[in-house]
Amino acid sequence: MRVLTIHNHYQQLGGEDTIFATEADLLASYGHEVYRYTICNDEVEEMNAIDLAASTLWNHSAFQKIKSLIQDFRPDVAHFHNTFPLISPAAYYAAKEAKVPVIQTLHNYRLLCPNGLFFRNGRVCEDCLGKPMPWPGIVHGCYRGSRVASGAVATMVNMHNLMGTWAKAVDIFIAYSQFALDKFIEGGLPKEKFEFKTNFLHPAPESGQGKGGFALFVGRLSPDNFEWNTGVQRFPSTQ
Repeated sequence: MRVLTIHNHYQQLGGEDTIFATEADLLASYGHEVYRYTICNDEVEEMNAIDLAASTLWNHSAFQKIKSLIQDFRPDVAHFHNTFPLISPAAYYAAKEAKVPVIQTLHNYRLLCPNGLFFRNGRVCEDCLGKPMPWPGIVHGCYRGSRVASGAVATMVNMHNLMGTWAKAVDIFIAYSQFALDKFIEGGLPKEKFEFKTNFLHPAPESGQGKGGFALFVGRLSPDNFEWNTGVQRFPSTQ
């Protein structure tokens, strides 16, 4: 297959960036032809607030770029990882216009929650769950501590809810856990379009030869995925 993979990199390398690269490498190792289209959030530093908000809602440049790539590469499928904020959901429509199936892996809860985490002030927060316009996230300034920035994200979500983007422009959503899948469906995304696929390592690491009887996990420690509370480790339900 010819697979067009699309990802908006974050300014700091994270799990989504790693999964994007690892999955593309795995597909290529099985003989698929993979084209990686990426853009980086470093470009945000050179944009004013109005241009950034406009790009978040509908990036005409990204639309044309994806349209051109499809004409040249002629993929069998377009697999999106992150479109926020510089690619925008406009890219889905470029693929659909060319009759290329669209897959979107959902690495966070951005389509339901402005900060993408369901986490606020040290605890799980689902105030925006099920609301087409996630206005509580604006009130609380959940994205980057800014009501203006949160408003741009919430407006993007609301605009594409009204346009029916998630139902019409995406063929398959991939959730990384059963909990996440259930939460997306609870939030109103179309149940019939979901598949479940865990994250992975490639190549898979072999078990060690030691006698410790334990495994070591090394990942990012941040308030949304690890919290200390009176000496007890608490893992929010968003994980």
